This record gives sequence, structure tokens and C-alpha cells, in this order.
Amino acid sequence: MTNSNSPLNPHPTNADITSPIAPILALSKVVLSSLDLRDVLQHVLVATRELSGADVVAIWLLDEQDEWLTSAAVLGLEDRPEHERLFRMRVGEGIAGWAVAHQQILHITDPVRDPRYIPKLDRHPAVILAIPLIVRDHCFGALSLSRFTIDSSFRREVIETITIFADLAAIAIDNATTAQMLRRATARERILAYSAEIYQAETLIMRELADVLGAEPRLITTTPDEHLLDQAGQPVTEHELDLLRKEGALMVDLRFNGLPAWLVVHAPGRYWRKEDADLLAFAAAQMMRARQRAFEQRAHARAEALSNLVALTNARIDHASVLDQILIELQRFVNFDSACVFVVHDEEYVRLIAQRGLRSKADQVTLYAGPGSLINDLRRLGTAIYHPDVQRVPGWQKVPDSDIIRSWIGVPLRVDQNIIGVLTIDKWMPNSFTAEDVGAAQMFGEQVAAVINNVRLLREAQERARQFQVLQQFSARIGTLRNVDQLLDEASQLLHRSFGYYQVLIGVIEGEQIMVRAAHGHLMQGQSQQHLFPPLPITTGISGWVISHARPVIVNDVMRDERYVHHPNLPATAAEMIVPILVDEQIFGIIIIESAVRGIFSQGDLDLVTAMAHLIGVTIANLNHDAELQRAREQLIERDRLRALGELSSGVAHDFNNLLASILGHVQLLLAEVDDPRLHEGLRAIEVAALDGTTTVSRLQGFAQTSRSMPNSPVDLNQVVAESLALTRPRWRDEAQSRGIAIDVRTETSPLPIIVGDATALRELVINLVLNAIDAMPEGGAITLRTAPAPSDILGEPAVMLEIQDTGVGIDPALHEQIFAPFFSTKGSRGTGMGLALARGIVQQHGGRMTLESDLGKGTTFRIWLPVGLPPPIEQPAQPSVTAPTSCILVVDDEEAVRQVLVRILKRFGHHVEEAASGEAALAQFRVGHYQVVCTDLGMPSMSGWELAAHIRQIDPNVRIVLVTGWSEQIDPEEARSRQIDAILAKPFTIQQVQAVIANVLASA
Repeated sequence: MTNSNSPLNPHPTNADITSPIAPILALSKVVLSSLDLRDVLQHVLVATRELSGADVVAIWLLDEQDEWLTSAAVLGLEDRPEHERLFRMRVGEGIAGWAVAHQQILHITDPVRDPRYIPKLDRHPAVILAIPLIVRDHCFGALSLSRFTIDSSFRREVIETITIFADLAAIAIDNATTAQMLRRATARERILAYSAEIYQAETLIMRELADVLGAEPRLITTTPDEHLLDQAGQPVTEHELDLLRKEGALMVDLRFNGLPAWLVVHAPGRYWRKEDADLLAFAAAQMMRARQRAFEQRAHARAEALSNLVALTNARIDHASVLDQILIELQRFVNFDSACVFVVHDEEYVRLIAQRGLRSKADQVTLYAGPGSLINDLRRLGTAIYHPDVQRVPGWQKVPDSDIIRSWIGVPLRVDQNIIGVLTIDKWMPNSFTAEDVGAAQMFGEQVAAVINNVRLLREAQERARQFQVLQQFSARIGTLRNVDQLLDEASQLLHRSFGYYQVLIGVIEGEQIMVRAAHGHLMQGQSQQHLFPPLPITTGISGWVISHARPVIVNDVMRDERYVHHPNLPATAAEMIVPILVDEQIFGIIIIESAVRGIFSQGDLDLVTAMAHLIGVTIANLNHDAELQRAREQLIERDRLRALGELSSGVAHDFNNLLASILGHVQLLLAEVDDPRLHEGLRAIEVAALDGTTTVSRLQGFAQTSRSMPNSPVDLNQVVAESLALTRPRWRDEAQSRGIAIDVRTETSPLPIIVGDATALRELVINLVLNAIDAMPEGGAITLRTAPAPSDILGEPAVMLEIQDTGVGIDPALHEQIFAPFFSTKGSRGTGMGLALARGIVQQHGGRMTLESDLGKGTTFRIWLPVGLPPPIEQPAQPSVTAPTSCILVVDDEEAVRQVLVRILKRFGHHVEEAASGEAALAQFRVGHYQVVCTDLGMPSMSGWELAAHIRQIDPNVRIVLVTGWSEQIDPEEARSRQIDAILAKPFTIQQVQAVIANVLASA
């Protein structure tokens, strides 16, 4: 290691100078010829290398605080990356730092062994020479020379030459620095002046920075969606920004609109002084001020324009004129061929509300605003978008006049951070708009967004009022409609007439199909409806989805919904809305609305149709309820009529039973006592008449529905049909043939299970219906009787079906309910009006159901469903003894004739019989253990048979009690057993019945 006093290099080099003055003067002249610091530094490096032959030459300059040295220029390391050619150290550190701190020349060989040496490269120099740069006794840096290939020190003559040259170089560097400071001051004045040019300030300032700093500056800003862009709109990555910082670029942080920005100047290998950084910071501040002033001016202009537009809005009621005036004002900002205003319709569509310049005058245009569309890009970015040739953009949509538009600016209309619409500005030639046009469009959109939003809200309010008016009209109208078809037709007609929908359909669910019941629009109801609107399965298409989910749906683009089923007679359908009609929480039908405009339906439209569907459902439910109330009212009237008739017939039946009991009993006693054949024949005739009278009374009780007994016998319905036809054959064959007409009777029977019922009553039912069918065919015809198993869901249990169909004159639908009323007849004096009343009573007694289908001139069909039922267990009655033991019997009845005949019958069988005319008399003479059997009438004055039986049971629990009554059909056997009655003897009774009852009760004692 040596210092500046070390011996000179013993090995001469090409740098050996015999006369240094001439080269120094020549090189000094070059160095001093420029006042540009970069040029001066470069000249000094080259001259020093020529004078010294050094491998690497570096110029170190002090900062303004005289604390740090920076390698301002380096020659000889061009093969190294830029960041390896930029060095920084404190004054006093390293060889150059020591030379500056002590203002002395330092010449060192083998510097690795010198503690002052700080390695900066991956290889070490063999020799270092550091010369301080001093002007006017102020050291502002150092000139550093290094040898790597030659390990000998610099010769003394070289050191002296370089020292003389360094003094001249220091003067040149100082002059260039002073000149640079003057240029920076001038540049500041110009930048300050440029900042007053609000709309061109940034361009002018950037140009000035490029001239002064010798490098193109970049203004990097942050977009609202946090992307980085430079002033040319080119993207910048975070990595690029970090690399600029690492490579020593000048960089100033800014904030534009609250978002970070950077003003950057970058020149590889360039030494930047503090004056450069200060100038850049000053320029950045002026750009921010210019932007602020521009913002204030735009805000003022926007406020003034907004005030004018608000005044315009208040002055004009016609919102179309307001929108048209907005587009006229837009023409003053941006020269266009056409422009449109769209407002948000829903999440996926925007709707045209105003246009200027388009060739077509379409008033219903919608644009898709979902993913992949230009509108979606606008909503996502929140700022204006410009396409020089929009026909080349994949998301460009085909709408009226879209094929002539080339240059396109889209501006989102934002109100309170919400995009309420889009302003589109068009030129019909490509590349027709400038960046200034885009900025003006963005500014105009910001100005008019609130006004357009007010117009949009006004339009929506007017649309709501219109919809409410339609609802009011419909509500007022449906109150006068009493027919479902009229109601549906009124609804479809009103929707089509009020809103001009392409097609309105209302379908009703019938079974598993949808049947169109009302249609208005492109296809009208009545135009071969079955051909135009064939039934559809309830699972088909979008309507099937609505029915299965019981929810309304809007499909604003049917081509994008796989559920849609194309209707061949509605080719223009582009959008569809379907709303279910609910009646008593069950889907009754659907309202289908078709539009030829894609994206046309809104939530408001859905609300209106849903409200109408609700009104339809409520009205239909009310109509159904009214019909049910009317039926219930008619049934109540019929029930009151039947109750009155039943009370009358019940009393008549009781009296008849008492008379018949006396007659039948005495006749049978006489038959047993008389041997005269002629008397015997006469008595037998009286007996038959009495028995027929018994049957008549039984039917009268059944019609009056006073019988509590239920049909419980096994019945073969097919056999009942065959027997009924056999019994009526004289009417439908013999009598018809005698009148010269033909009645064709057909049977279509199917194998049926045995049902539980009353065969006699069912035969009477079939006979009545067959006779009615014969009466309905005065000119002849056909009667068809069908039987078949019935679905279990009709009655809720296994059932069979009986159908009786004729080809007669038919029945007016208005009379379908009345014909079942007692005494109502369509046959005039030929009918009693009881046949169908009895028939319905029989069906109801069997727990079945009976329906009627008929119309004038179209014949009649009665359809009857009867439950199969389960037959009750067969009780084996105790066989009476042929020689029943004699006993003491008490007979109680207020009717003397009945009491006497019963006493005579009992005495005939050898019983000891006592009698009483009332319950009180019977109790007075009753003694415990004296009577084995008490036969008491049920209906007696003062004390009934029930009461007498209860008193006797308290006195003698072992006595057998027989209830003798003409109301036997009214008495429930369970009730009789609960009242401890042992047997019931029905009036009128035969001798055989009396004998059997008495024998049975005595056998069970």
C-alpha cells in the first residue's frame, strides 16, 4: 500500500506524457465549451481517461448538505447493470470520501489492505487515485481513477497532469452547475405560468420538464378500480413502479381525486441533483393546483348547467321535451351524428327513453346490460369508454340503426354512487372522437345524470299511476261479472288494450292440461281457438315451472332460457312474463304475457299482473263461495221442506202402523179360527192389503229420512240392474211397441265387488231412473246402463259406478238442482215430483254421490258412485223353541185396539196376559217376580215407553222388556240396548213375529 509519496510507476505506459501542457489545454477547452452538466461530466471522464490511461474513472459530487457523495458519472463500467454503477457514501468514507474530507490527493496501491477502502464491486482495483475537486476553497467532490489490469501506481507526471486538469474540470463543473440552477429557476417560472392554462397545463408542464431534465416524464395515475395508467393510457404494473424506484428514477408522490399518483423522470445512469428533484416536486404541485382549478371551473360549469337543466325541468311538464333539450345541449359539447339516453330497466337490461339523430323511430328499444356487454363494462368501470370502431367490438348489440354506428362513446349516468342509466354518443365514421370529446362527454354525463334521474322517476311514477288506474278499472269491472269466462276475457283484453302487449293469454288448469280460456293480441280468442291454442301439459315450458313452483317469473330473453317452448303462431315473441292465479291457495290457472321486445318487462309490470291475478283469484273464490252459499241455501230450504214433510209423514206413519197392527192382527187371528173358504179368501185379501200398506208406510218413513237403520246387506249391483230392467220391461218394450216406437236398452256391465247396501232400495233407485228415461223419450231412443269399478279418490274409499244414460229431450241446466226437490216435476200432471227426490235420498243413505249431466236436446246422464263398504258380522239369531214356556206378560198401550189384538195373540200361545192403558197404570199394578215379560208401546201420553222401561228396571232388573212401536225404523239398536230394552216389536206385527220375539226373550232370560 502506498500514498501519493510512493515512487513513480517503473513501467511506462501509453499514458506517459512528455509535455502535458498541450493536451491539458486542448482537453480543457472541450470541457469548458459546454454549460450542460451532463455534457461537462462526460467530457471530464473521457479527458481524464485519455490523460491517465485509467480503467475506470468516476466523478463524485457532494450533496447540498456536504454529507453524502454520489457517483455522478462513471466511465469504464458500461458492462455493469445501472444499479451497479451508482454509488453513494458518506464524506470521510472510502478513498474518495477521505480525499474530500481532507482535501488532499490520495494515491493507493493494493487498496484492499487499506482500512479506508470500501469495496463497491465484485472485483478489487490494483491502484486508486482520488483528487479533490475544489473551487474557491470549497471542495464539492472528487475525481477517482482506478486500475484493474495494471498493478503499478500512477507515475508522478500523470498525477501532476491529472491534478492540473482536475482544477480546470472543477471550474467547468461549477459553471455548469450554476447554469443548471439558472435554467431550473427559469423553468419554474414557465411551469408556474403554464399552470394557469387549466386544460393544457399538464401537457405544457410535461413538455417543459422534458426539455429541462433531458428525459421524458411520466404521469402515473390510479383509476377508481385501482389500476395504474400513464398519461398515454398505457397500463403500469406495481413491479414496474418498484423497478423505477430501485433504479434511482426521480419520483414525486401526488394525489388526484383522492387516489395516489406519481410524477416520474427516469434516465438510466443519470445523476440527479437536489435541484432536479425540487423542480419535479414543484411541477407536480403546479399540476395538482391546475387540476384543482380545472375541477373548480368544471364544478362551477356543472352547477350552472345543472341549474339551467333543473329550471328547464321545472318549466316543462313534458319529460320528452326535457330529454330532447338535454341532447340538444350535448351537441354543443360534443359533435355527434346520433345520441341516446338509456335508463336501467333491471339488473340485465337498459331501456331507451330518448334519442336524437337515429334514422329509425323505434320507441321500445332495450339493450342487454349483463356480463359481456358494453353496458356492463360501463357499469363496472364507472367512467366513460371510447371505441374508435365499435363494429369490431364483440359485445356490440344489433338494434335499430346499430349497423351505421362506428365511433362510440358510452358514459355511465351516476347518482349517489348508483348507475341509473347510460348516455351513448355516436359518429357514423370510425376514429371520429378525440380524448377531449371523451372528457367533455364524461363531464356532460355528470351534469345531466340528476336531471335524467328526475325524468326517470317521473316516468316511473306516471307508469305506476297508469297501472293503478288499470287496476281500478279492473276492480270496478269485475264487481259486475258473474261468470269466470267473462272475468278472464275482461282481464286479458284490458292488459292488451292498456299496454299493447304482443299477446295476452289466460289459461286454466283442467286435470293435467292447461286450457286457454282468454286471448287478446296478435291472436284473438275465437280464431279457431282449438287449433291456435291446443291444450298443453302442465309440466311444459316456463308455464310448467310457474305451476310447479307457484311463483311468477319474468324471462326478458326467451332465447336464453332453455325452459322456453316456442309457439308456432307467436313467432315474434322475445320476452315472456307468467303469473299464477291462485284460488283458495290452489293454482287455478296462469296469465301469460308475450312481448316482441327483449328486456321489456320490469318489476312494476310483474307487480301489476300479480295484483290482477290476485283480484281474479279472489273474484273466482267469491263466485265459488256465492255458488256454494246458494247451493247451501237451496239445500237448507229443501231440508226444511223435508223436515216438515218428515214430521207430517212420521205422525201419519205412526197412526197407520197402529191401524195396520190392529187390522193385521185381527185378520190373522180370524184366519186361524175360520174354516169357511170364502171367508178365508176374503180375510187373506185383507191380510195382503195390510202387508202392502206396511211397505208403503216403510217407504214413507224412508223418504222422510226418519229411519236410522243403515243398509247392511250384501248386494250385487249388476244383479240389481238386471232385476230392475226385468221389472220395467213392460214399460220400455211392451208399452213402447204398442205405441209404435222403439226403445233400445243396452247394458255395459263390468265385474264388480259385492257392496254393502239395500237391494230393494237400489232396485227402486234404478227403476225410478229408467222410468224417467222412458218418459224423456216420447219418440223412442236408447237407454244405456253401465257399471264399472270407480277410482277410490272419488269417495275416498273403494267404490263402484253406475251410469244411466238416455238420448231423450234433456234437462235445462238451470233446473239441474231443482229437479231433486220433492214435488218438483218437469212432466206436468203426469209426474209426482218424488222419483228423483227418493233416488237422491237412497244414494245419500248409502253414503254415495250422484251427479247429473244434461242439456236441452242432448240427452241425460245420471252417474252414481256407491262405496263398497264392509259387511257387518252376521248375527245368528236364537231359534225360538217350538213349544215356548208359558209366562205372565204385561201389555201396556194407550191404543185399545192394538193392545187387545196383542193380548189375544199372546193368550192364543198359552201365556197369562194382563194389560194396562198407560205407564202409570202399569207401574201401579207391577209386582216384582210376577211378570216375566213386559210389552210396552213407545209413544204414550204422560209417560213414554222409555220412561216406563226405566222405572220397571229399577223395580225388577230380571224382567224382559219388549218395546212395541210404529217408529221402529227411527230407533237405533245401540240406543235401545243402552236403555236395557231386550227386543223391539215393530208395528204392524204378524202373529209369527210376536211368537218369535216372545220366544227369543224368554230363551235369553
